[in-house]
Amino acid sequence: MKLTIGIDPDFVKSGIAVTQNETIIHLESLGFVDLFEYIAAAGDKQSILIKLENPSAIKPLFGAKAKNKRSIREKICQDVGKCKATGSLIQQVLESQGYKVKLVKPLKGPVKRQAKNNAVYFNKLTGWQGRSNEDKRDAALVALYG
Repeated sequence: MKLTIGIDPDFVKSGIAVTQNETIIHLESLGFVDLFEYIAAAGDKQSILIKLENPSAIKPLFGAKAKNKRSIREKICQDVGKCKATGSLIQQVLESQGYKVKLVKPLKGPVKRQAKNNAVYFNKLTGWQGRSNEDKRDAALVALYG
């Protein structure tokens, strides 16, 4: 029974998706400590692959690319920095506990954007029938396609 756990790291609550054979089994949003307890309860470490979205692969906004006003740009940069730090800490803890962690570059493109932002489209794409939010959907996309 090989499980894949996708994680979309966030400073407050990270999105978590558990998949098996390309089917979503469960979606969750969990705080930092609860995330590790949840993964520990998922099963044997050797039967779990963790796909962690790597926010460090996101390039910062500089110059002409930063089209937002300065205060908005700074807020975005601070939020991305929090996600990068959280992702790094999640990776360190899981690897120290013996889990195999695969860093996944954030997915891009119109299909990813639409699936993350639109629950109906996400359900049609993945076959998921339950409730979800953007973080859970992003974690599922990482688990399935990362």
